[in-house]
Amino acid sequence: MDEKEFTTSLLGIQGWEARKVSMNELTGSLTIELERVPGTPIVCSKCGMTYLSIYDHYPMREVEELPAFGHRTFLAFSQARVECVICGSVEPEKLDWVEAYQHQTLRYQRYLATLCDYMPVADVSDFSGISKDALYRIDKRFLQERHEQFKDEQPVKYLGIDEISIHKGQSYATVFYDLQRGMVVGLVKDRKQRKVSGFFRRWGKEKCKNVVAVCCDLWSPFHNSVKLHLKGAVLVFDKFHVFKYLSDAIDNVRKDEQRKLENEQQSVIKGIRWLILKKDLTCKQKRKLKEVVEQNQSIAKAILLRESFEAFYAADNAEEAEAVLDEWTTQCKESELKPFIKLARRLNRWKDGIIAFFIHRITNGVSEGINNKIKVIKRRSYGFRDLDYFFLKIKMATGFIPKMKEVYP
Repeated sequence: MDEKEFTTSLLGIQGWEARKVSMNELTGSLTIELERVPGTPIVCSKCGMTYLSIYDHYPMREVEELPAFGHRTFLAFSQARVECVICGSVEPEKLDWVEAYQHQTLRYQRYLATLCDYMPVADVSDFSGISKDALYRIDKRFLQERHEQFKDEQPVKYLGIDEISIHKGQSYATVFYDLQRGMVVGLVKDRKQRKVSGFFRRWGKEKCKNVVAVCCDLWSPFHNSVKLHLKGAVLVFDKFHVFKYLSDAIDNVRKDEQRKLENEQQSVIKGIRWLILKKDLTCKQKRKLKEVVEQNQSIAKAILLRESFEAFYAADNAEEAEAVLDEWTTQCKESELKPFIKLARRLNRWKDGIIAFFIHRITNGVSEGINNKIKVIKRRSYGFRDLDYFFLKIKMATGFIPKMKEVYP
C-alpha cells in the first residue's frame, strides 16, 4: 500500500481519496488535499436528490480534522454544486463528514465536545488551538442534540425544588431534582411562581401526574405552583430548611441580647455566633458557652429550645411527631423570646407539610452534592453568559444528558 492509499484508508471518507500530503514547516501542521473518486454520486444538500453530473465547484476550502501523529491536521477539498431540477436552483452537494460554514469535520467536533465533558472549555482551547467562542458553540450544539435525542421518560415519583445563585446580587435559578436518582430534571431562571409554573406546563400533564410528593422550603411561589400543577402530590417541607429557620431564630435572640447590653457586658456574648450554633465543641468552647448561658437567660432558653427540638425528627411516626411539635411550639410561646414565638407561628402554619416528612421520608439533601457540582462548573467556566448553555452543562453533570462517549463510543 503506497502513501496515497494509506492516507485514504486512514481517513475513511467515502467517495474521497487523498491526493497530496504536505507539512507546514513553520506551524508543524499537516494538510491533506482530497479529490473526489470518479463516478461518485452527488447529493443535493437541499432535497437529497442524487446526480452524477456536476454543475461547478466552490473554491478550495480547508477544515480541521482529528490530529494525526501529534500534528494539527487540515483537509483541503473543493465542494461541488449541482443544478437540481427538484429545487429549481444550483445547490451545494451534501457531505456527511463536514457541514456548511463549519471549520472542523464532524468527527473532530465530536471529539472536541467529548473533551468539553471532562475539561474546562478554556483548557480545551489551549490544548486544541481552537478559540473558546468556537468551542462554546460546538459544545452547546452537541449538548442540545443529546438533550433532544435522549429525552428522559422515566417517571419522577419524588420531586425536589430548590434555588441556586447564578450571579451576584440576588440572581437565582430554580432547580428541579429527581430525588430518587439524584438528577436535575429541569431548571428555570428566577424563582417566581410564573417561571416555576412554566416548567410544569412544559414538563407535561403525564409527568406531573406521576409525582407523589414534592420536597421544598417554605417559599410560597413553589407551593402555589405545586398545588396548581401537581394536584395529586403532597408537599413535604425540607427538614434542612426547618433547621435553618431554627438556627436563624437562635441567632436573632443573640442579636437582640447584644443590642440590649452595654459595651462592658457585650464582650461576654461578642463573637459567639458560631459557638451557639455549633454542636461539637472543644473543652475551651464548652467553658465559654457555659459562661454565656450562666450570664444570659434568653440565650440559655434559646439553646434549650434547640436541644428539645431534636426530639421532633427523632419521632417514629407522624402522630408522635405532631405531638412533639405541638408541645415544642407551646414552649416557644411560653419562652417570651420573639424570634421563637415567630418561628412557632410559622411552623404551625406549615405543620401539614412538615409532618408529611414522616410519611414520605424525603429531603433535599441530594441538592447539596448537586450544588457543589454546579459551583465547580461555574468556577471552571469563569461564569456563564449563556444561561441555556449553563443549564445544559448542569443536566449533563448530573446524568440527565448522557456524555458524548455514551452516544459516540
